[in-house]
Amino acid sequence: MRQPPASALQKVHGQPDRRLPVFVSGRRNRLLILVCALLLAGTAQAIDTVALRELSQLARSGAPQLALRRMDAEQPAFETEPADWMTWERERLQILRSQGMDRALLARVAALPSGVGDDFLHQALTFAAESRLRLGENAAALAGLRALIWRHGEHADAAQMEAWRRLVVRAYVREGRVEDARLALLRYRQDYGDDNAEFRWLSARVMLQGGRAASAMKLLQGVEQPRSRFLYQLAALQSGEADPEGVLHAAEAAAGAERTPPGLQRAWWSLAARAAARAGRQRDEILYLERALGLPADPELALLFPAVNADSLWRRYLDLGQQIGNDEQRLLGSDEDWYFPAVEVMEKDPLRARVFFAVLAEYTSDPRRRSLAHEYLVGLLDALPNGPRLVRTLYLEAARFADVDTLPSVVRYRLIDKALAAGELQTASRLMAGLAEPPRGQDRFEWTLRRARVAIYTGDVDAGVAMLRALLDDSAADWSAGRGDRLVQILFDLQTVRHHREALGLFGALLDKPLEARQRRELLFWMAESLEALEQYDQAAYLYIKSATLTDPLAMDPWAQTARYRAAKALVSAGLLDDARRIFTSLMHATRDAGRKAVLKSEIQRLGLVARPDAGEP
Repeated sequence: MRQPPASALQKVHGQPDRRLPVFVSGRRNRLLILVCALLLAGTAQAIDTVALRELSQLARSGAPQLALRRMDAEQPAFETEPADWMTWERERLQILRSQGMDRALLARVAALPSGVGDDFLHQALTFAAESRLRLGENAAALAGLRALIWRHGEHADAAQMEAWRRLVVRAYVREGRVEDARLALLRYRQDYGDDNAEFRWLSARVMLQGGRAASAMKLLQGVEQPRSRFLYQLAALQSGEADPEGVLHAAEAAAGAERTPPGLQRAWWSLAARAAARAGRQRDEILYLERALGLPADPELALLFPAVNADSLWRRYLDLGQQIGNDEQRLLGSDEDWYFPAVEVMEKDPLRARVFFAVLAEYTSDPRRRSLAHEYLVGLLDALPNGPRLVRTLYLEAARFADVDTLPSVVRYRLIDKALAAGELQTASRLMAGLAEPPRGQDRFEWTLRRARVAIYTGDVDAGVAMLRALLDDSAADWSAGRGDRLVQILFDLQTVRHHREALGLFGALLDKPLEARQRRELLFWMAESLEALEQYDQAAYLYIKSATLTDPLAMDPWAQTARYRAAKALVSAGLLDDARRIFTSLMHATRDAGRKAVLKSEIQRLGLVARPDAGEP
């Protein structure tokens, strides 16, 4: 039984709090008290530091959401412990930043309390500007950086101000404001000099965007940083100083290096594609474009390759196909000229097969053959390095498929599967819109369940409920083979998003189906959970008891014991304490487990305190 607080003990027994020694008054004793206080404060600080290290490690281990949830529970309040709060909040922002959770970071920074320290505020606002740049909100990032410089410049250290000035240049570059970026760099050079790699990289970047490739090449001569080496090769190609074949081989080697990050890897493949085009190597250009589009883009480097996109790859497929058609006298629109030759070379020349299927998909007048061509093309693309991402880019980022209704159904279904597997529910929802028919070979019931789950998790709860209701209203539906169990999983989703009334209605409709006793028993339990969430405690207790006793009024199997325990807890909330006590007592007699007996005994003792709210008063 929990002990009352020390103040209550003193009140009842007339004795002082004995958790700390009681010292005789005097200077020496005041000093001892101060030392104890400092030791306790130091221990608390050490505990906080350990906790933060653990949470940071938790985020790095792949569970950032769990780390953030623990922070929500453990972070001190700003009003009472502002310094500790800022320490925790700085770590929170670092986690959000490292995990690319830019929207959440911006929301957190926007809600900062007034009175935070300058150093903390500067760092938080810098993170916010970087997030806006990553999200492509360049104008907002620029406005935030200007405000930082003008309002907080006096209180910022030199390194912080220098970083803000560099971010301003990056924002100008992102917006394509080359002259503004050049002038900002000129002022930066006057204030900080040009003897640092970041300045040289930014300057070369601006020169390239402004068409001054030779100057960029000269500036980057001898710089060995990976991104600078990339810009040097790009400048060499763009200025005509380097042979395209040499740039192509350098790009291939750098893109294939193990430590090249994905964004820079994509930039190298993009450069290889450009060099291949300059060298007249049309097939290789397509191969490099495929490699580039299968990787995530570095937003700044991608600006240097505006033609590396899904539509340009489609055009290259079709251009090469038409060239082959002209050379081999194949007619566009004559399906036999493209389909059978494509199937024949799928293994020995897959690029030729991809080109032929792209031509067939574009020019055939037969919808069935168009669908088949896309299906073959997607299968071949999937087999490439980062193929699934390439498929997504080629179909979801192409202007020709801006309206998802123009996407071939066979491709939509595959993209839906990929989106669901990656947890991209908004994308899955957009692709599912209007697709009432299941994919070939899939059961309509299972397809409807998937659509309903996506609708519920993307906020369209009414649509999801309507789909589930249609399944339950189908009098011809077969509820054997575990269908009821699979539908219940979706009803759990409704409970998760706190739509308990809708869940109750669907649970009730499912209860009317010919289900096994086990399933009916479980449904009653889940219905009771929703009633409890709606604070209808007496009704919840009734269904818990019904779940426990459905197959045997005296049942005390594990399920029945759990249901009875939950019923007793609901009865306590309903104020029916005598009924709760009787159930707890029956459970204590039914179990032999010492731990469970102790829990139940504690529950019964707690009931005594609830029944006598003045317990503990003298």
